Amino acid sequence: MLKECGIRRMGFLLFGGPGETRETVQESLEFVDSLALEMVKVTVGLRIYPGTELASHARQNGNIPLDDSLLFPKFYIENGMEEWIRKTVEAWIKDRPNWIL
Repeated sequence: MLKECGIRRMGFLLFGGPGETRETVQESLEFVDSLALEMVKVTVGLRIYPGTELASHARQNGNIPLDDSLLFPKFYIENGMEEWIRKTVEAWIKDRPNWIL
């Protein structure tokens, strides 16, 4: 409906959250691609804020030290996924000039 009314659309993808897998990344890329949006912004890593479930999860999994105040920004990326996600997204957007990382 938005496209029919001349309203441009932008999508946002956040990769690397708890439970992220190669399969979920691929599924998300394919789904968003099928939407034929005018622009897509991809972010790898989720900002960890104090007092959140993500902060507790990151501490329990050793992503951040137990005593980290999070005064300076820290980002969560599912263990072992960062390099693969970055390479996969870079390859995906190579032929999609309306996608940015």
